[in-house]
Amino acid sequence: MRGCNELGLRLHTLALVASCSAGVGACRHQADLRLQYQQMRPNIVKGDWKTAAAQLEQSKDKVYGEKDRVMYWLNMGTVLHHAGDFEGSNQNLVKAEEAIQDLWTKSISAEASKFLVSETLQSYPGEDFEKVLLYYYTALNQLFLGKPQDALVEARRADEFLKKMLIEYDKEGGAGSLYRQDAFVLWLVGVLYEMEGSYNDAFLSYRDAYLSYEKEYAGQFGIPVPVYLTEDVVRTAALSGLRDEASEWQKKTGASGESLEHIKNRDAELIIIHESGEAPFKRELFFDGKMPDGYVMRMALPEFVPQRHGIAYAEASAEGQTARTVVAEPVTNIALKNFAHQLPALQARAIARAIVKYVATKGAEAAVSGGDNASSGRKVAGALVGLFGNVAAAASEAADLRAWTLLPSDIGVLRMWLPAGQHEVALTYHADSGAQLGRTDRVAVDLQPGMRKIVSVRTFD
Repeated sequence: MRGCNELGLRLHTLALVASCSAGVGACRHQADLRLQYQQMRPNIVKGDWKTAAAQLEQSKDKVYGEKDRVMYWLNMGTVLHHAGDFEGSNQNLVKAEEAIQDLWTKSISAEASKFLVSETLQSYPGEDFEKVLLYYYTALNQLFLGKPQDALVEARRADEFLKKMLIEYDKEGGAGSLYRQDAFVLWLVGVLYEMEGSYNDAFLSYRDAYLSYEKEYAGQFGIPVPVYLTEDVVRTAALSGLRDEASEWQKKTGASGESLEHIKNRDAELIIIHESGEAPFKRELFFDGKMPDGYVMRMALPEFVPQRHGIAYAEASAEGQTARTVVAEPVTNIALKNFAHQLPALQARAIARAIVKYVATKGAEAAVSGGDNASSGRKVAGALVGLFGNVAAAASEAADLRAWTLLPSDIGVLRMWLPAGQHEVALTYHADSGAQLGRTDRVAVDLQPGMRKIVSVRTFD
């Protein structure tokens, strides 16, 4: 009896050691990634992006591993974008894009492996919305570098990549996606087409953006069609010579068509894109899955958690005019709603993966132990195989909490027509109540006749 108790105690001790050894590395690594962001955040909040870039660079080899390279490049690309280093930003984002494309292609060709390997053990491939918004930043980078045609190419690639992903979702017939079009990116494509004078292409993009907001964003993500988009559709239809379409859309949307007068007067349009708050972070969502023999195993998935921010909109004032942003890209809502939609399929996949590992472990345990007539040594060895196998399987199913941490919670847009010339625009930030929060930014712009000028600002409050 004493020998059995000693054996049980030894096995229990070994289990604890194995569990700590298998799990602590992954937990510590994810904690280190989060800590690195928290250390960098104060500089980001106060707009010191160059210092934040230096901090991120220093952490490259200490915190970010090879499997985190996509996450590192996405974050570095974002930091450098806001620091004004658009070339450096693109270099990092292109690396991220190439890795994402490669990982995505490999995942399609090796679908079965998704059931065998936990996400924590794989290279981080990015979430669907992260893969698309990458092109939003590369498009802005090209535009700010004075390359509007290259910017258009980048924005169009976002829509093309999303369409490819949806084709694969439809083939899988599993998790699916509510995020089937990016209305904000389609609108941006329209703006870039209009900048180069391709009014018919601009009309088609604006129309598709309108329909996407109307059919998907309004119903799924709580974002109605932005008011300015109705004017975009009518204006570009008229400029394309599509009188019937212009009249039809004017009746449908109630757009005034007044922007056509600004076009005739050679006024300039200022477009301010406001990135507000922080994208949702991930935490572990635990649930139980039953194995074939009735054993209940606890598992975890990454669950999105929204991060609150006080700023509801930005307001611009210039030349006696005021305009405020409206939310055009609800990053947080897209992440939360799409996760809720995919959760049943994600849980089913995690359980299927656990069953494969559990059955394999039980088979190995039985083979080593040798049955009832085997020696005590073989039985102990079999018990150890089962013990370590189950511990390793449980540890490998830890939730993958990696994410593109520098994305905003929402992206808002405001539009303002101004006469050509130099202007100083006062930009303030407000709560839902209308109360002003925080700083006032002064944005100096030099507008040429008929020009479209895009300015991007970032807040965290």
